Amino acid sequence: MLIVSGNTIEGLSVAHLSEEVAGRLLVEADDNAAMRRLNMEAAAYDAAAHGGRRLECYMLLEEQTSLWLLQTVGLPEALNAKVDLVATTAEDLMAKTLFVRPARVQPVMPVLDRQPIGRDSQQTVHLVLLGNGQLAEAMAINAALVAHYPNYCRDARLRTRITIIDDNIYSLSDHLTQRYCHLFDNSYYRIIDLRDDAPRCIVHRPRYEGRRADCVDIEWEFVCGNVRNEAVRQKLREWSCSERQQLTIAICHNDDTRNYNEAFSLPEETYQRAVPVLCHADDAAMLDMVAHSAAYQSIQPFSLGMCRLSTLRKLKEIGRKINYVYNHCFSLASDVPITAPAAIDETMLEQLWQQVGSLPKQYSNLFCAMNLGTKMHSLGREAADYESYYALSRAEVDILTEVEHNRWNVEELILGYRPVTDEEQQIVEADISQKRVLRNKKIHYDIRAFADLRNDITGKNVFVYDMALVQAIPLIMKSCTIS
Repeated sequence: MLIVSGNTIEGLSVAHLSEEVAGRLLVEADDNAAMRRLNMEAAAYDAAAHGGRRLECYMLLEEQTSLWLLQTVGLPEALNAKVDLVATTAEDLMAKTLFVRPARVQPVMPVLDRQPIGRDSQQTVHLVLLGNGQLAEAMAINAALVAHYPNYCRDARLRTRITIIDDNIYSLSDHLTQRYCHLFDNSYYRIIDLRDDAPRCIVHRPRYEGRRADCVDIEWEFVCGNVRNEAVRQKLREWSCSERQQLTIAICHNDDTRNYNEAFSLPEETYQRAVPVLCHADDAAMLDMVAHSAAYQSIQPFSLGMCRLSTLRKLKEIGRKINYVYNHCFSLASDVPITAPAAIDETMLEQLWQQVGSLPKQYSNLFCAMNLGTKMHSLGREAADYESYYALSRAEVDILTEVEHNRWNVEELILGYRPVTDEEQQIVEADISQKRVLRNKKIHYDIRAFADLRNDITGKNVFVYDMALVQAIPLIMKSCTIS
């Protein structure tokens, strides 16, 4: 196995991150040098000498842009055929460590949904990010990949909300709405500038609002201001005291001193209600020293030092089994009902993974893996239940099937796909074979509300594939661990 780093990762030892994953470590000057080195290693790699397996590689990139390009555009076909790559950045790895609910063990840090959010719940998750930079972006996008819950299926107003507050919020909002244009084109978001004497709220509505049912269960808020602003502080008081929100505050400025200052100067209600305050700190010695204070026990420092590459490897382990389930479904004859496999053939697992056509499609499986623990938690199933939990009830399958489709909508929009236009929809309805043609152009006919899903070329409604995956969750979770 190969580990390639595009930098020294904020001065921390890359070997520390990879200590649970044995492999050859190469540290390059920047992301471009790291990609050149990956090409050289792939060219010299002999798959035949390794049982036909691709070169397993984990890449630690410096720039979020590099990661975004790999996730949305991918590798050249020849390179993808030789390398089994999972890339990340320091910021992305921290966000995954914080937000992905681990299997079989209790989370190290407070996760976004501390209490299960089932179909009848009135609560929503609310993440407030203080900062503007790569860490804020990584936290926002990874939260959007994870935070999907059943009550949205009952009431589309019960969306997860991600609020980002910063003095220079326009640079970040412009950046995110440009980079993830299809996500924001189809989402509700609002921008408010608290520097104005009479602040007004600019609201963006989904492109097809009023013509198609809502299909994105995440909403966004960009606030120009800071925690010294009284309007911001009043909102933090209200959100902290709300019984209908599970609030998390993450402080992720580039300046750790500013992070410390803001972590300990939030409204009093935030600490009284034990709202988790996640504070980025490369060196948390000062925070650890004052952690004994009962008044500030909800402040949780985080850094790259708490992360391990094994998190990505275990996510990939789950992702490979998700891919296996989908391949099982697609291999069934058109006249056979779609169901989950009874078991996972380990000998076929690697072969099917190597057949995944692109790096973005590999990431699709990894992103799905990030949410499985959250789904189980929504049903009230905790890590200790996985060993003895063999099957979901029909009602549980039905609700999680819809949750899975809602999650998938957001994932695909993040990966650079968009819904069909009205004209493109008519083209597919006239000739279902055009669905694949459009999908190859990153235009996906199935990005739509669950109730509006249509039949595929086999004549089956596409929700049956989500249903089969949900049926397979106990089988997958019993055989994999994210710890």
